[in-house]
Amino acid sequence: MRTSWIKRAMAVGLLVGGVGCGGKQDVATDLIDRELFFGNPALASPQVSPDGRWIAFMKEREGILNLHLVGWGKKLEEARALTAEKSRPPAGFSWTRDSRYLLVAQDSGGDENYRLRRLDLSEPADPATGLPAAQELPIKKGARAMVMALPKGKPNEALLQVNERDEKYFDVERLDIGTMQRTPVWENREGCADLVVDLDGTLRLATRMTKDGGTELMRVEGKKLSKPILKVSWQEAMGGFTFRPGNRSAYLETNVGEGDLSYLAEIDPKSGALKRLESDPLGRVDLSRAAFSEATDELVGTVYFDDRKRNYWKDRGFEEDFSFLRKRFLNQEVGLVDMSGDDGKWLVLISGDTDPGTYYLFDRASKEVLLFGALRPDLPKEKLAPMMPIRYRSSDGLEIPGYLTLPNGKEAKQLPLLVMPHGGPWARDYWGYNGTAQFFANRGLAVLQPNFRQSTGYGKKFYAAGRHEWGDKMQDDLTWGVKDLVAKGIVDPKRVAIYGGSYGGYAALAGLAFTPEVYAAGASFVGPSNLFTLLNSIPPYWESVRRQFDYFVGDPKSPEDADRMRRQSPLFSVEKMKAPLMVVQGANDPRVKQAESDQIVGAYRKRGQAVEYLVAADEGHGFARPDNRLAAMLALERFLHRHVGSAVQKKAPKWMEEKLSQLSAGGTVSVEAEKKIPGR
Repeated sequence: MRTSWIKRAMAVGLLVGGVGCGGKQDVATDLIDRELFFGNPALASPQVSPDGRWIAFMKEREGILNLHLVGWGKKLEEARALTAEKSRPPAGFSWTRDSRYLLVAQDSGGDENYRLRRLDLSEPADPATGLPAAQELPIKKGARAMVMALPKGKPNEALLQVNERDEKYFDVERLDIGTMQRTPVWENREGCADLVVDLDGTLRLATRMTKDGGTELMRVEGKKLSKPILKVSWQEAMGGFTFRPGNRSAYLETNVGEGDLSYLAEIDPKSGALKRLESDPLGRVDLSRAAFSEATDELVGTVYFDDRKRNYWKDRGFEEDFSFLRKRFLNQEVGLVDMSGDDGKWLVLISGDTDPGTYYLFDRASKEVLLFGALRPDLPKEKLAPMMPIRYRSSDGLEIPGYLTLPNGKEAKQLPLLVMPHGGPWARDYWGYNGTAQFFANRGLAVLQPNFRQSTGYGKKFYAAGRHEWGDKMQDDLTWGVKDLVAKGIVDPKRVAIYGGSYGGYAALAGLAFTPEVYAAGASFVGPSNLFTLLNSIPPYWESVRRQFDYFVGDPKSPEDADRMRRQSPLFSVEKMKAPLMVVQGANDPRVKQAESDQIVGAYRKRGQAVEYLVAADEGHGFARPDNRLAAMLALERFLHRHVGSAVQKKAPKWMEEKLSQLSAGGTVSVEAEKKIPGR
């Protein structure tokens, strides 16, 4: 059930995210203090050790989230620190199979060049620092080393993906965890994207994108690849490979063949023959994931994210214990987060749309349920607003699913609106607690989160409908959501703003450029402004999936694509942009370079238009430091207050004002940035 942080870090897309908790309530205005939403959480990312004795988790230490360790069933106050990072939290961590070590990833200033170090929990802590002995894996500067697999039968080994030989592609190496020595396993000279090992840690399968935007699956045969055993078109996908016990076949998630929705299948790795096992029983959404036993590696359940999550269990014991928890926590979302190596101890998250969540420890044998800790214990949940699933028609009649959060205690009539498109764009929004949506709903805004076409999870036709539609029909899907709320009298058409991160930041810029009559203000967080410079600066380690961008966004070398991409780039329509703009950028962002923000800000300033620009010198694609995050949200809160009339918490601590001034100073950019732009 354990999901590797490595896969999340490698996920293709322009995703951006953040966490938050802490602070006090502003009684004078009845607004919830912004620190409760965007400060550090009380705890985050807990993982149970395979032997079930320990829980490693993130907790604040000197203002930065750091790794801590506590025994199963012990109080959080008894936890000891494992790391002492001063500038940014660890990017992720994994237990080794023997529960002796933690393998911890860390980058520098958000550059996503992950270094790997080993923490030895079996040795006495350093008497000077109280921290465990740490050893870092030597690796060339600018390269990444990431955990790929931890075979059960080889507890002292880890398989790594490393791009030290060639920054564009990841080779496979075997790590002796005890000595931290690396041994080459397979050199990726074929441009493969997904590399799959079996349960014994043997590299078995590899995927590679084709020239026409599809994907092909091959066997790994020594140093070479077989002929493709399975091919999918540009409209189709395959992934989530997990070998079955015995390693003779593997599960995968795919939508190849007839039918629109993805399904769970079994594949013969010799012949490529597929056996369809299960798709959504309600026929509404794609398969979200399959769940497996840590003890037996057998399939125990499937999950589908519709308007809300649905679980389907294959194992009676898992089903009975999950039902026991559902009855214990009525009308709340129960999430199985992690479990021990024998499946006997579960870490569960109980949450909801107005509840950020509380972790509990569940002993399956005794049925004992113990409180572990809440993410944001000081947040007044009674003041938060329900998130409502909605659907509406876009410009061509396509039904768009999404979520609407209305201010608590206010009549749903003539409200200011914040349109908040998600990043990716190959992602989607889900039902549940969203700190940013709740923060602005508390400030009196209705918040619309549309799952526009090319969002994942709604079938291959919905996904394919977004091909080449950046700024066009994908943008219509936002515009028609606004129109729907205006027509119902919920929203004041003169007080509509748009804000998003990454692709959502692009959508904010595109909204101001292509539908200037819709928006009174817009804010872009690490958002692309120029599709040419975006595609020309894709990180080298995304080379294996570069064709996905060329095929779905456009190929700058194609004259036909280039004409369309120029029209779809907000930068080249800046003369149409009338509304005030706010731009936020991380200087070390490897996905959306600072040049994307510099260009649009320079063009705005050259025309004498209102623009605010914040740049954090120590951040990348998303703000990991709470001081930067809080200062940026303070600026956005004030920006929306000025331009759409939402409420504002007037007081801010001196340190936050000083940090905001620092970010604003970092946003100084010359109007020369608008000159000599590719695509002009």
